[in-house]
Amino acid sequence: MNSIMQQLINQKVNSISPQDLLSLASQHKVSITMDQANDVVAILRSEKIDIANQEQVHRLLNRLQTEIDPYVSKVVTQLLDQFSHYLT
Repeated sequence: MNSIMQQLINQKVNSISPQDLLSLASQHKVSITMDQANDVVAILRSEKIDIANQEQVHRLLNRLQTEIDPYVSKVVTQLLDQFSHYLT
């Protein structure tokens, strides 16, 4: 696992703003609303995230699915998948 890339991704995930999330979603041609972005960021900021901790990632994605909606969870999963190749 590339520890430098992991640290960079962790830093980005832990400091992402709703505007950053909207921009990232737009770059990857997925749409979410500002309200959904705010809700996602609130959940992401509820704990310090380690992207390599698959149990934590799955727990957070489950929270997104149940507390916001399945579509948003799918969008965040797609966005995280964009970075997964850096972690192997």
